[in-house]
Amino acid sequence: RNLGRKLKVQTVKTLQCPVDYQLHGLFVKEVGESNIASKLINKLLDKRHSSSIRKARSMGTEAELFDYWFDSLSKGDIPGPYWSILSHPSLTVKLAERMFADIHMLSHMVGASNQADIRKLQLLEENLSKMEEKAVRKQRQHLKNLKARDKIVTELRSELKRIQVKKITTTEQETILSPNRDRIYQLNHDILQLSAKIKSKNMIIRQNQDRVRYLEALVDQLNDENTSLELACSHGGPFADEIETLNLNGKCLLYVGGRQKTVCRLRKLVEDLNGRFIYHDGGVERSMKELASAVTRADAVVFPVDCISHGAANKVKRLCQQNLKPFITLRTSGIGSLITGLKDETLNLHLHQSTAN
Repeated sequence: RNLGRKLKVQTVKTLQCPVDYQLHGLFVKEVGESNIASKLINKLLDKRHSSSIRKARSMGTEAELFDYWFDSLSKGDIPGPYWSILSHPSLTVKLAERMFADIHMLSHMVGASNQADIRKLQLLEENLSKMEEKAVRKQRQHLKNLKARDKIVTELRSELKRIQVKKITTTEQETILSPNRDRIYQLNHDILQLSAKIKSKNMIIRQNQDRVRYLEALVDQLNDENTSLELACSHGGPFADEIETLNLNGKCLLYVGGRQKTVCRLRKLVEDLNGRFIYHDGGVERSMKELASAVTRADAVVFPVDCISHGAANKVKRLCQQNLKPFITLRTSGIGSLITGLKDETLNLHLHQSTAN
């Protein structure tokens, strides 16, 4: 969109043809021509992927470019190497066709993953709706029980009041109360039982309300992560324009726990956002003594709650509090959770401000 504004491209926002789709179609058409638009696009891609271009510049054979592509593909580092090889003078038709085939199959896998996430969101929303309905039913039953109890209490008070107003003698009271003694005892017993049931129902209602709040928060988190992943997948991965507004300003981020196979992609994301990345596995292979040193060097700390021990998580929190370091917990060890975490207001004041401040 920034390039479209720079070229003063005219678009019309309609339901049938979104603005992003119009810009996409225009630039796909323009890159096949030699004009100002294609030159600006080429310049933009060269600037964005300059590090990959510098790395590929030293390669002069098809075999070296093949090795570079397969290594980048295995690490999940796709956009930069893809552009640097496509624009390389030693590119062959064979290599170009293989790269296109790999990207095509990768798009199928990303689409399948998005479908699974969408279905998961739908199931959570359905469960949330059922829990809300159940909570409403229990609340109605609770009110009904309260009314029944109040009615019984009112009857007992009225009966006691009538006895007191008459100011009768002890003998007369005994005569009157004797036939009702069993009923009073039963009513008192019923009151105790109703009170116990009401207490139990109140506890169940509170538990259901806590569960509903948890599911609502979980749905919001999944929506945020799914939005980040959809933006990343539809515009070239975690290097899209939508997250270029995030700037870590050279600050250092410590990532504790998670899965080894995702570390390369997490590191790449942080470095592309102008940050430095430190990783500690939470005590799986590396010593927990190293964790204190890592926290001291970091400007902020994150860790996924689904892939870290309770002991390691508690130690991270203590170290951060002792060193006055900000930290947040990530819902999962996926890259979408990290993107969402980097947008968190807790980290904004520490990571997204300039070092001069």
